[in-house]
Amino acid sequence: MIELVLTVCLLASPDACREERTESATPSLVSCMMQGQFYAVRWSEEHPAYRVSRWRCEPAGARI
Repeated sequence: MIELVLTVCLLASPDACREERTESATPSLVSCMMQGQFYAVRWSEEHPAYRVSRWRCEPAGARI
């Protein structure tokens, strides 16, 4: 399984960034890449105090 990893930063403090992993994993890298932007937009709508600075897809459970 592949999961989406978002790097998010506080709007009030742009240097305060962290990684968020989404709950929904996809079966392939291609499907994650195709759906990633939509998940990132949805996450940012649900968390208005943050902005998504980047996103990536990686194997579920992997830590870089």
